[in-house]
Amino acid sequence: MVLLADLLSTASLDLRLVGGDPSVPVRWVATSELDDPTPFLEGGELLLTTGLRVPRDGWAAWVGRLVAAGAAGVGFGVGLSHRSVPRALVTAASTAGLALVEVPVPTPFIAVSRRLADLLRRGENEAEATAARTGRDLAAAAAGPDGARAVLRRTARAVHGAAWLLDAAGTVLTATSAQAPPAAALEGLARVRDQGARAAWTEVTAAGTLTLRASGRARWLLVAGGPDVPRAVQGTVGTAAALLDLLTARTAPGPAHEADRVTGEVTACAVDLVLSGRGDLARRLAGAVGLELPDPVVVVRWSGPAVPDLARGEHHALGSPAAVAAALRGYAGRAGVARPVPLARAGARAADAAWSRTTPQRPVVHADGSTLPESLDPAGLDAWAAARLAGLDDAALRRTVEVFLAHHGARQPTADALGVHRNTVRRRIARAQRLLGVSLEDPTDRAEVWLALTATRAHAG
Repeated sequence: MVLLADLLSTASLDLRLVGGDPSVPVRWVATSELDDPTPFLEGGELLLTTGLRVPRDGWAAWVGRLVAAGAAGVGFGVGLSHRSVPRALVTAASTAGLALVEVPVPTPFIAVSRRLADLLRRGENEAEATAARTGRDLAAAAAGPDGARAVLRRTARAVHGAAWLLDAAGTVLTATSAQAPPAAALEGLARVRDQGARAAWTEVTAAGTLTLRASGRARWLLVAGGPDVPRAVQGTVGTAAALLDLLTARTAPGPAHEADRVTGEVTACAVDLVLSGRGDLARRLAGAVGLELPDPVVVVRWSGPAVPDLARGEHHALGSPAAVAAALRGYAGRAGVARPVPLARAGARAADAAWSRTTPQRPVVHADGSTLPESLDPAGLDAWAAARLAGLDDAALRRTVEVFLAHHGARQPTADALGVHRNTVRRRIARAQRLLGVSLEDPTDRAEVWLALTATRAHAG
């Protein structure tokens, strides 16, 4: 969730809060000079306007329409139609409790839109990282003592709520809360319990989210979470359901497709555990579904068609050197392949660095230890790269710097590659140099910025 305060704290935008609550969530940015822009709003937008035309029925009525439509606030561009934010608009917004922001004339509206998009994307990435950690924690919980209860507890903590394991009649088998399951969830169970192994039901209200997932043929995982749990974290409920199925019904035979589903989800958890340095737990978890992890192991970062015959996660796969060589023979996707290492030392860095160097002409790249990111400590490199690129938050600006350096500082080829005017490149590079405190004419600065960009690109994929 991005707040108006996040935009206000972006120094390069130079926005000023005129009135209202800076903690209001902003879902998107809209631009309009209409008397009534509300037909084009969905709620949660920061509406940008220059006040080109004063609304026919006045600013108070205009603000009233925005509030009724659920707008997050107004960004008023000054220096064009108005030298300052109209006093009548300030009064109307204050009366209605609508956030009002002054946008100075040097700040284009598109810069506000891009910054919000960057913040939203960053929030999604953080939520996905949290979900990945939750998935690894669930796998670790399943591999430990009293695995089923541990998985339930970790699931409840992830969504800031409670979790229950139910039978098909809605009877509680085990739970993290002494409270009975919500009545709405039991009604949902009655509607979906005959729909098979992939059946699910969700209800979202202002108070929170109820999620019900099948966990085997006769068990159901119910999770009650808070209203602000990221969608990516909610997605780990499926992983928890698969683990609970494995832990509570290992001896109960089921359909082959159900067994394949459970095996696939548990294998993905084992891969994540290996890449996070918990190889022993990964072995124990993989053994529960009859999977033997190789040692030494080759890590592959893949995209495109699923790599066959390897232990696969969402972006990475594991296998013995011979198995990886066979799987990639004629592979139609892109793959970065690390060198064989002991299972206890396996990680994603080398495979990610190799994957970042793939091209349509060279779809499979093998890491050979010759690049600096492969040779450095991952945690130290990540911290250094983040510090070196601090301030370069705008995605378009970062991309411009990357393409500029890839073209050896030549502005016209950079402009051609980006599809922008040469002067746009010149302005962006000047701004990036100010934000980073570097000169991209200096070979040391160029090398450092390029290394930092390469490291973050490989890490993010």
